[in-house]
Amino acid sequence: MKNIPAFLIVFTIIITFSACTKTITPSLNNSTRLVIEGAVSDTAGPYHVSISKTANFYSDNVYPAVSGATVVITDVTTNITDVLTEAAQGDYVTHAIVGKPGDTYQMKVMLDGKTYTATSTMPNPVLLDSVTVDYEVSNNIRPTANYQDPANQKNYYKYSMQKNGIHVNHFQTFDDRLSNGRYIRDNLDCDTGTFHHGDMVKVSLVGLDAGAFNFLKEAEDVAYNNSNLVAPATPTSNITGGCIGYFSAQTVSSKTTVIKHF
Repeated sequence: MKNIPAFLIVFTIIITFSACTKTITPSLNNSTRLVIEGAVSDTAGPYHVSISKTANFYSDNVYPAVSGATVVITDVTTNITDVLTEAAQGDYVTHAIVGKPGDTYQMKVMLDGKTYTATSTMPNPVLLDSVTVDYEVSNNIRPTANYQDPANQKNYYKYSMQKNGIHVNHFQTFDDRLSNGRYIRDNLDCDTGTFHHGDMVKVSLVGLDAGAFNFLKEAEDVAYNNSNLVAPATPTSNITGGCIGYFSAQTVSSKTTVIKHF
């Protein structure tokens, strides 16, 4: 099954909902938007930029990949430029770029006479100490990320979680606005009944810069907190040129554990 990023689903809802709020008997909006998602990290490459389009209401969650773009990532700090290759439809991969904390990276996408650009600076890494498991609610086992947040600096995070090698959460964001310099024990969101005895759980703590975090946080709020009958706002992209999506230079620290009860 194709892994569809959560924010693509969010934007399909946004486009459709915006159309539905204009009339009593709505004509569903079939327009599409270009979506760009790219990342460079401090783990081994290659790194990927994916380009697709949002789905319309009748598309059965098919998100068309976009071919034929020219994609360039430059390490502005070292002046190394990498022209990406389209390895599969809509999936563009690097060759030479190496992710390094403190370096600034620029992504440029050229497609159909338009140029889309974004810049992101990789933060200093924050290491995940361990992943423990909360067994208090028997049918809702929740992994917990444990780590020390650095003091005297602003940190932005995204959690990623896998069960037996398959992603089980779309994204969950956190920043240290109220916990700067503290030891963090953060229970991770997951659906009831996700985990069972013997499951291998991998949790990744992803360090972001402010631009990527703000986009993901806004998308998360739209996906999980929009219960009012108003059209949700499109999250603020850190990519210029009029597309949806984000580019992130990020750090990744991962730990695994095994579900031993239940």
